Amino acid sequence: MHNIIINVLSHPSIKFIIGLIFIITYGIIIGYERQHSSKVIGIRTCMLILLGSYLFTYISVNIGTDHSRVLAQIVSGVSFIGAGIIFKNGLDDIRHLTTAVLVWVLAALGSLVALDCLIESIIITGVIYFILKCKIK
Repeated sequence: MHNIIINVLSHPSIKFIIGLIFIITYGIIIGYERQHSSKVIGIRTCMLILLGSYLFTYISVNIGTDHSRVLAQIVSGVSFIGAGIIFKNGLDDIRHLTTAVLVWVLAALGSLVALDCLIESIIITGVIYFILKCKIK
């Protein structure tokens, strides 16, 4: 019985679905915090960032390419998006920097889930949530 459960859970389609459940859950947790705090991104955006990096990483793992190349391209693409989020008005008025960094971290979290680092992803989600709830600037 134990072997049957392990065989079912290790099937690629089941692993993919489990990863999606984690991604959706993380997107809801972090996105709700941002939405509830009236920030520029919310649940949908967080879930889509997580999903995008999850899919690109999942594909690279399953087709056997060099994972580091795909991960590097995810970092580059998400960094470009993050740069577009930051709003600078004068020397001392910079806005949405935390949101831009969050986009970057969410992409890393999505890749972590695709690499089957589920325990680590739970810990990192908790760390992200804790940091976002801190009111230290």
